[in-house]
Amino acid sequence: MASLVLPLPFFAAVAAPRRMTWPDYVALAAYFALSLAIGWWCAKRKKATSGGFFLGSGRIPWWAAAISFMATATSSISFMSLPAKTYSSDWLAFGSAPAQVLAGIFVGIVFVGVLRRLELTTIFGYLERRFDRRVQLLGAGLGILLKVGGRMSVVMLLPSLALSTVTGLDKYTSILLIGGVTTLYAMEGGFEAVIWTDVMRVAVTIGGVGVALACMARGVDGGLAGIVHTGTDAGKFHMVATDLNVTEPTLWVFIGMFLGHIFTVLGDQPLMQRMLATADVKAARRSIVMGNVVGFGGSVLFFFVGTSLWAFYRAHPDRGPVDLPTDAIFPYFIANELPHGVVGLIVAGLFAAAMGALSSAMNATAAIVVSDFQGNLHPTATERQRLWLGRGATLAAGIIATGMAVWLAWRGTTSLWDEYLKLVALIGGGFPGVFALGLLTRRANAPGVMVGALSSVAVTWIVQNYTATNAFLHGFVAVASCVVIGYVASLIFAGGEKTRKSLAGLTVWDRAKEQRAGS
Repeated sequence: MASLVLPLPFFAAVAAPRRMTWPDYVALAAYFALSLAIGWWCAKRKKATSGGFFLGSGRIPWWAAAISFMATATSSISFMSLPAKTYSSDWLAFGSAPAQVLAGIFVGIVFVGVLRRLELTTIFGYLERRFDRRVQLLGAGLGILLKVGGRMSVVMLLPSLALSTVTGLDKYTSILLIGGVTTLYAMEGGFEAVIWTDVMRVAVTIGGVGVALACMARGVDGGLAGIVHTGTDAGKFHMVATDLNVTEPTLWVFIGMFLGHIFTVLGDQPLMQRMLATADVKAARRSIVMGNVVGFGGSVLFFFVGTSLWAFYRAHPDRGPVDLPTDAIFPYFIANELPHGVVGLIVAGLFAAAMGALSSAMNATAAIVVSDFQGNLHPTATERQRLWLGRGATLAAGIIATGMAVWLAWRGTTSLWDEYLKLVALIGGGFPGVFALGLLTRRANAPGVMVGALSSVAVTWIVQNYTATNAFLHGFVAVASCVVIGYVASLIFAGGEKTRKSLAGLTVWDRAKEQRAGS
């Protein structure tokens, strides 16, 4: 669940990487074939409609939506970066996991009832009802930029570079396989295919990680208990710092992260799409709450894998990597310590982690293009036109993201990408504060929240460049500055703002309406 986005590493060459053999390629090919088969099966189940393509026509069970929520919040970044963090240090960063999970559970309990009853296709549709079309389109545009221009490319690039380093698997082939197969099943089967491939990929990923963990335990005296004992003696499980310090990952930093992440979840279309696709409010709440509970277990697993890797290579220093960036440590173990065939299965799990996040972002992007942009610019579009545009947007998003990942791999440098990721986080980080203003206040208005969103960019830039504030707190700074400035600006603009339609059902304070609806 904890998406610890570390700087993209430069994967140095490793002498004589262990090559994958035919059993590994068979396991990998079987996973890709099964993903495509799920896409075909979902496409054939019922007559294609835009509602089915974006929300599964209400056929998504809450438990499958919960697993998919966890899968969407986790990616190849988590698969590699979380173990790398605890391998190289301790568990201080673990506080990000409960902060994110508790924020997600809070969203499920407090906000889902309000949003689910509005019958939305995308979360940005709420902004049009609460504010106006300008705010909706600004949020929708940023949502596409952050997914297609940012996250989608990096979740393909990171595992491809790592696998190229430790197995010799061509990085361009990896990128094209991930991008191509994911685009095909997401375009063919729509949201339902995304959900069921997520369920499959969580099973593959967790199963593969479990096998790897068992192999690590066999290589350490005392097994799992030995790992815990050795790690405890070395201080590797240190996870809580209560210093009054916002420059390090302390308890106070994670409290701020929790507060900011509540609205980051609300503004994330791929995550909230799971809630919108369930049958009713009760199922929506269950999907969000249980998705976060399951995600917390996944975070514990990935953090523990890093400590286990440390214990394993401490017991076998002659087998440890040389001149290998930390983020590649788990793929290195997979390639060099596990038997062939099993290697292919776990590599499939790494690919699956990338493909799950990628397919979710593709379908969410298509939903935004059709619902928010076509819905406003061409509201008379037919069902066939909406479905055609949805599939076309999925294809375009896949091509653009895959092309960007290939280009970055070809450049062979990370400096440009690091700066780009920082810029994207800066621009979009404060916008979730607009959802906070809409749901928690009645006085916020469109001009005010747009001023708040734009001002949060300046505030966050100052904090990033002129303070030592820990990166985990930057999201809170962005959201809080948007809320405070946006609310004050709304009061200033209140006199010139036209009277809005009724806000009934659009804020959390409308308890009477929620109760009448059967909450």
